[in-house]
Amino acid sequence: MQIEILTAYVLTVLALMSTPGPSHLLMLSNSAANGFRRSLATAAGDLTANMLQMLAAGLGLAALIIAVPKAFIVIKLAGVGYLLWLGFKMISKSFAPRQSQILAPRVSLKSLWLQGFITSATNPKAVVFFAALFPQFISDTSPFGRNF
Repeated sequence: MQIEILTAYVLTVLALMSTPGPSHLLMLSNSAANGFRRSLATAAGDLTANMLQMLAAGLGLAALIIAVPKAFIVIKLAGVGYLLWLGFKMISKSFAPRQSQILAPRVSLKSLWLQGFITSATNPKAVVFFAALFPQFISDTSPFGRNF
């Protein structure tokens, strides 16, 4: 892949990935609750899921989701269910009695990573997004291995 094409691809992904969505809201929430440095685990989980979604898009999962609308609905509903569960947990915590002397237990880095991963992984639109984006930057005249 030529450096100009790679640069254009990276800039395009950065611009499009900076738009707000569920993953961004989760990272902001975790950052406010746990501090910026600990919220980086959430970002790492999100990026891990994005990497797997890019791989899935490259291998044709996007075609499956488009061909089988029920698969898209099932994945989307799983994502909605997870977000509702996270919201319910946060709301139920807000009704718990607060004691100013007791600090809230620290959320583990593994838990923060898992929250980021699941939130991003259950967003099927990302697979379709990557499947639509990849062809714009891959040359059909060069050998397959040279595109990467």
